[in-house]
Amino acid sequence: MTDVLYPKLEAIGENISPFGHKKLGNTGRIDSGNSQQGVSAALRILEPTRKKLATVETQRIIECLDDCIRRHELCAALLYILIPKEEVLEKYSLALGVELTTAIKSHRTLCHMLEESIELQDDKTASLHNQINESCKNIMRLFSQNPTISTAIRGEYSQHLKKGYAPLANTAKLITNLIELRAIMFERLLTTPVEETDRSKYLLQVSEREKSNETIIDKLQTQLDAAIDDKEQELSKRNETIRRLKNDLHQIEQFSEEHVRRTKTEADKQQAADSRSSDGKQSKLLTEMEQLQDQLNRMLQENREVEQALRKRKYKIETEVDNWITKYDQDMGEKQDEYEQIDEVYTKEKKQLSELEEKFQVLEEEYNKIMEERRIAQAEKEARELELALMIKAAITVQAFFRAYKVRKALKSKAKKGGKGKGKKKK
Repeated sequence: MTDVLYPKLEAIGENISPFGHKKLGNTGRIDSGNSQQGVSAALRILEPTRKKLATVETQRIIECLDDCIRRHELCAALLYILIPKEEVLEKYSLALGVELTTAIKSHRTLCHMLEESIELQDDKTASLHNQINESCKNIMRLFSQNPTISTAIRGEYSQHLKKGYAPLANTAKLITNLIELRAIMFERLLTTPVEETDRSKYLLQVSEREKSNETIIDKLQTQLDAAIDDKEQELSKRNETIRRLKNDLHQIEQFSEEHVRRTKTEADKQQAADSRSSDGKQSKLLTEMEQLQDQLNRMLQENREVEQALRKRKYKIETEVDNWITKYDQDMGEKQDEYEQIDEVYTKEKKQLSELEEKFQVLEEEYNKIMEERRIAQAEKEARELELALMIKAAITVQAFFRAYKVRKALKSKAKKGGKGKGKKKK
């Protein structure tokens, strides 16, 4: 039944590409890398300046697209109502009314006849298609006469779409594409001819920069390949060097074994001598350790006495802190009462301030107009000053080049005279 209401729906949803835009994504938005988490500066340049439609014709075009979207949503909602179960249609019969319920039942009968005709492949298919089209137009006409029911049915469509009702998948895709088409059309209607020209120039510049970047990338890729080849050659040379060094290291290890044995024998002799000398040092260190232990005990006794004095001082300070906290709480209570009185006065004054702001709002608007005029005048003045500065800079540059030219010319003439004088002296 979905194919009956929406013939060739998938082809329409997949191939729609208004105004030369790329194919739309399944989310109903133009694919732009998931919006890149915010619009880039380049895309902001391409946005139109105006935010509202200025002419009646453009408003009518958008209204036509909105009406088309509403009608498609109604047709999509009919897919659920036209389920071959009487309880679904009976559920909405009171809200739809007798005339609209009768038209929907007739439409459902025509849909069943068309399905049977398609299965049997008889000659009534074309006439049934025309009858279904006329029936659908009649249902849309009846819905337009009762906007309340139309809104309620569209709400049902949204609910069943959220629940994942399978027959609504293709229709949702078409409606999403229509909404995207409406957004693209709205943007095109907001764009002025001057903005369209600027946009074309900007896109042309971007294309040229992209071509230049591709050329640079090719050159860099060539350089990278050459660098990789050089690196591989250098790596092979280093591997050969490492192999030679490993062979040398193996020979050195063989030669060093004898040296290690001799060194170990000498170390054993030195260890025995150190062991004999360490016995005397141990006895000396034990004596020093006993002396230090006595000193430690005396210091512990002194530190305990100091700790006792510090504990008494800490108790005294904590008592003073408690007294200060009590006094602080009393002062804060008095300050709170004073704050409430000041807050009451502040509320009255704020009310008076709001009244004064309403009175001076007109003066503020006039002031804003005057400041805007001054800003425009200042901008024009700065533009003129910038232009004058550029002209002065250009004149200075021309003068500098002319002076340099005169100096070079004078130096050349001196060089020629110097060469002639040297030739005469040689003669």
